[in-house]
Amino acid sequence: MKEKEFKKQISEFQTGWQRCQADFDNFKKRTEIEKASWTNQARIEVFNDLLPILENLDLAVIHAPKESKDAQWIEGIVHITRQIDAKLTELGISKIQPQMSEVFDHNSHEALSTEKNPKIKTGHIVRTQRTGYKMGDTVILPAKVVVAS
Repeated sequence: MKEKEFKKQISEFQTGWQRCQADFDNFKKRTEIEKASWTNQARIEVFNDLLPILENLDLAVIHAPKESKDAQWIEGIVHITRQIDAKLTELGISKIQPQMSEVFDHNSHEALSTEKNPKIKTGHIVRTQRTGYKMGDTVILPAKVVVAS
């Protein structure tokens, strides 16, 4: 073989190696993205399984008797709900808690009904019936609200 042929072959090998390296880098990036997606999906599935328990704890706190001889159990439940909220935040899951008079957003709210309310503009939230949840920009469960008409 001549020197020219060797240089051509070396150039082809180098080009092939660079292409292979670029393909491998792209594969690693795709794999990381897929891994993050699977992790987030698993978190959402576990959260959905635990949601009824979380809601029941919240209801227990809301409906706890105001005056009780032994209010320590109520404080315990409140403490547990705070711990769960902290863990959810740590996992990237946050609550959607619309405030009264906030503009209704169909992306993160679900309207259960409408209600006439002279103090609140039409299309704004009268009250929240159920807290919603999201992970990043992805709504897991929209907040259920009553909207002014």
